[in-house]
Amino acid sequence: MTESRGPAFSSLTGLDMSHIRLCPAIAFNQILNGRYKLHILCVLYGGPRRYGEIGRSLLHGSLNRPITPRILSRELKQMEERGLITRKAYPVVPKRVEYSLTERGRALVPVLAEIIRWGSSGVHEEILGV
Repeated sequence: MTESRGPAFSSLTGLDMSHIRLCPAIAFNQILNGRYKLHILCVLYGGPRRYGEIGRSLLHGSLNRPITPRILSRELKQMEERGLITRKAYPVVPKRVEYSLTERGRALVPVLAEIIRWGSSGVHEEILGV
């Protein structure tokens, strides 16, 4: 029995997709599934940030709903496991940890930029009724 594959060419991009088993759009959703992951990538695009800085930055743009420490820790851990960010712990007291984008994480920046361009008109707020 042969393995089922998607269409040979993407109707959206015209690219050969015959070697791909999982739809890239579905994979993107699974990789960045979580309420704050895209925003964390945007924050880290500006350079390395500490845990508290990331948490505070998530207030802006999220209708001032604070992220819980448990959820922020989970999001950061998943992103690190997927190779999107790195965590650097410094041997100092008090504990100091910084997060930064990896090459894999930086490769998502153009996608994020297009999402932000799309939303710059405010259409996303209209769709969500915000």
